[in-house]
Amino acid sequence: MSRDGTQVKYPFEFDGRWVLRYHIPYTVVHDGLTHRIVATIFAQPSVHGRIQVNREGQFIAEYDELVAGSTVEITGDTWRVTEVEYRTHIVLERVPEETEEDSGAQAGE
Repeated sequence: MSRDGTQVKYPFEFDGRWVLRYHIPYTVVHDGLTHRIVATIFAQPSVHGRIQVNREGQFIAEYDELVAGSTVEITGDTWRVTEVEYRTHIVLERVPEETEEDSGAQAGE
């Protein structure tokens, strides 16, 4: 919860970054549904991560072979992996939504 009492979608996000700790389940409520996100990190053949997403107890997505620069989608938002540390955490950074102005499209096109 934020200081003004409103619900936030990602309660663990700070300054556009979300540190997913190794094997710690995170709960996110989106569109009235409960999502659980769990990160796993492997050492072989090189350090890489996996993020599993469940909604209301049902498996909905798995992102494997995650390294810095990989992107994932969680509850409709895009995140970029900035760091994977073995048996510690995966750091996600929010990818800003592209607007028509950002894409170079102009009115009337």
